[in-house]
Amino acid sequence: MPPSVRLSFFGWRVVAGAFLLAVFGWGLGFYGPPVYLHAVQEQRGWPLLQISAAVTTHFLIGAIVVANLPKLYRRFGIAAITKVGALSLALGVIGWSEAQQPWQLFAATLLSGAGWAATGAAAINEIVAPWFVRSRPAALAAAYNGASIGGVVFSPLWVVIVGFWGFPLAAGVVCIAAFITVWLLSDFLFAKTPHEMGLAPDGDVNGTATTRLSSAQSPPSIKIWSDIGFLTLSAGMTLSLFFPGRLGRTPVFATGACSRRPACWDYDGYRNRCGHSGPYTCRLADAD
Repeated sequence: MPPSVRLSFFGWRVVAGAFLLAVFGWGLGFYGPPVYLHAVQEQRGWPLLQISAAVTTHFLIGAIVVANLPKLYRRFGIAAITKVGALSLALGVIGWSEAQQPWQLFAATLLSGAGWAATGAAAINEIVAPWFVRSRPAALAAAYNGASIGGVVFSPLWVVIVGFWGFPLAAGVVCIAAFITVWLLSDFLFAKTPHEMGLAPDGDVNGTATTRLSSAQSPPSIKIWSDIGFLTLSAGMTLSLFFPGRLGRTPVFATGACSRRPACWDYDGYRNRCGHSGPYTCRLADAD
């Protein structure tokens, strides 16, 4: 088939939609929590250990939901689960910003974690894979680039808009935009399948010989909870997300020149007990 025809193949539009999904999924669900942590601490003054535990819960819930995504897709369809995931992620992040009590923060992580799972790596694979066989690696690579762009865009964006608007308003604006975008992508792109549109994978003409993976040819399912390799790998990845939140933000105590009381800085030197905000509002006195 001529390259121009293949480039117009509907599957590449799905890839573009999956790219946008990854931008929002990673921007809110992966790169967002470190910013939420700092914003909640500034807003509520809760212990860092408590808020860090909420971040850990967010990712643990995501891991549990990811393990059950295939069943959910088979029962409800990709588009429906993606919509629900986007709604859950949006409500969860707004819940982070509006939490008045610690238990409310942990309740919000249940929603944000589940939403992150439904808009993350497993979801991207499930959306793109049916449209490609030979070009699947290239298609998935293009879609997953959205994750990197999500970090490039949302990491500084969150910091700027939270600083200007405050966490609640910033969360509301971003989450509404993300939800509307993902809902439209689900309706116009993710709800369609090659079979329903009468298309073959990779844009081939129907009847063309191509390598396919049918359900009959799929490898046998593995009981992941009894697979030692899966458990050890998952444990390592979970701990790698867990400990930086504990160790990377260890408070540093020193005597503040502006006060006789101990001054306490976060890892970025942004907050201290002298009652001031800003990176250099209190200088450190010479150590005795």
